Amino acid sequence: MAARGVVMRRGRAERARRPAGAGVDQELGEQGGWWTSPSTGAVAVATGVVRRLAWALLISGPVLGGWALVSQPGSDARPAPVAQSSSGDTAGPGGFAEMYVAAFLRAGEGSQNELGAFYSGAGDLELGGRPDAVQVGQIAAVRVKTVAPGRYWSVTVAARVLEPSPRASAGAGTGGGQPVIRMRFFQVPVEADRAGGPLAALALPAEVAAPAAGVPGATLAYGTPLPAQASDPAVETLKQFFAAYLSDGGELGRYLSPGTRLSPVRPAPYGSVAVTRVAVESAFRDGDGDGRIGAPAGREQLRLVVDVGAVRPDGVERPLSYALTLAGRDGRWEVAAVDATPKVTLPGAPAASPSGALPVQ
Repeated sequence: MAARGVVMRRGRAERARRPAGAGVDQELGEQGGWWTSPSTGAVAVATGVVRRLAWALLISGPVLGGWALVSQPGSDARPAPVAQSSSGDTAGPGGFAEMYVAAFLRAGEGSQNELGAFYSGAGDLELGGRPDAVQVGQIAAVRVKTVAPGRYWSVTVAARVLEPSPRASAGAGTGGGQPVIRMRFFQVPVEADRAGGPLAALALPAEVAAPAAGVPGATLAYGTPLPAQASDPAVETLKQFFAAYLSDGGELGRYLSPGTRLSPVRPAPYGSVAVTRVAVESAFRDGDGDGRIGAPAGREQLRLVVDVGAVRPDGVERPLSYALTLAGRDGRWEVAAVDATPKVTLPGAPAASPSGALPVQ
């Protein structure tokens, strides 16, 4: 004990004689040398730091949790205002109108606050019926018309809803039938207080008729779809490719061109896939005119649209269409890309090439 006291006094005396500007490194170097190389002292100090951090987190946990509880908004709090995208696109007004119409369809007695997040006049409304009597299954903005760029839009929203069964007859009470599924359309005026500012609805949604179906102006730049020839080398490649891509029927990489990256759809949604029809780009000319593509002569590329019949696990067949680019290599076809869009011909314009392959997964 006496010797230990002498050592401790000597250590204090040495520290007292150390110049005031001596760095921390010097002091740490004298404590077992752990600052410059791993040692037992380093482990001990690190363990102490970790222990103190753990105690700090343990003590602060309840405090942070309590703060989170008291800082949560009440049930009648309004969501944060939706701002228009700074890029000037219509995603902001479209999404805002979707949320507004969904809240409007679900609204019932006492739902004014929820609607007030979108429409300032909701507080004066007299709402009847049970909230959530109408269930919204799917909802989407199907048309966004710009009235004033960056400031004012007219948005048409489609909503697939599940409604209560209608009354059987006057005075007979509510019918006992099943709820009905309907597709309904609403038009909403949406305004921004300034360019890029928060959005608001200027009025209640107006229910409207379904928009007329559009008539395509562009035409696919491919020949007439013809039945797939089982003996065609291109069809055989496509058959194996779709089996691996959609039904877990082999190794997908065997049918891809070098450098092409594409992941199969997993879990596999189909039990089997058959190639039914093939339409080849108009620039391609085959000798027989029967739709047979044959083997590649070199490293040429070929765009085509392929119709497939994919069989679900329940045995039901679903038709699908894919725009693909095939590439020749060593006398066989390989899939170079699954194109995001088919090649089209626009009125008064040259053919537009595919917009690119699907995103790499």
